[in-house]
Amino acid sequence: MSIDTHNEHDAHGHGGHDGGHHEPPEVVDGRQRMAIWLFISGDAITLSALLFTYLYLRGVNTGGHWMSMVGLPTVGPGGHSYAFYEALDGSTGLPDGHLITQAPLSAGLNWIVSILTLVSGLVVWAGEKGLRATKNTRNFSAVAWVATALVVVTMALSLKQLHSIPAIFVAVNDSHTMSYTAYASTMMVIIGSGLVHLAILAFLGIGLAIRSARGAITGDKWFQARLVRLFWVWVGISAVIGSAVTTTINTIH
Repeated sequence: MSIDTHNEHDAHGHGGHDGGHHEPPEVVDGRQRMAIWLFISGDAITLSALLFTYLYLRGVNTGGHWMSMVGLPTVGPGGHSYAFYEALDGSTGLPDGHLITQAPLSAGLNWIVSILTLVSGLVVWAGEKGLRATKNTRNFSAVAWVATALVVVTMALSLKQLHSIPAIFVAVNDSHTMSYTAYASTMMVIIGSGLVHLAILAFLGIGLAIRSARGAITGDKWFQARLVRLFWVWVGISAVIGSAVTTTINTIH
């Protein structure tokens, strides 16, 4: 039970007196802040694992597959597999594989996504500070909608990032297989993880806007806004960290 709902329950169910059966709001607030910091710490560990995997695969470049496909024959002209052409000319064995090199994804788009995510978190932070200072709930609701709109735009850009990851079709006997380089695979996971975080932020932003408009979050009951802001700003910071690593350390020299 959050502090806000806890207080509402006391006010309506016990006439404002808890009879000593409930913890003080300060205690509940401290426990909730500890929980969100533990959650953020766990998320930071996940981010570290993703970036470690990215750097490890880039470092070892196993089989030359970091940003290239080696030893795999691509689909032949007209979209036919190499088995089709073998049947025509009676040759045996597949042709030699071709080296297909993938260029790094757009660094500019990567940074735009990260900066927009961080900006949306700063917008929520500014709205929370304004709520606590001015007690203006309507302004905070509008700020929450603005931050949510920024997140939705960022989600669309993230989907564009995923769409720009090239799939390489290779032929193995009479089958076509869609393959990705190690770089593309790790970027797909990192971008996908960011997209999941953005979806969570959009859900939380809508919740903040609606709850503040209904009076559940006010200038006196701003605790939930702070909890959401802590996570929101962390997601922005983690996005910047991810961009700093993936846009500066990608190619093999």
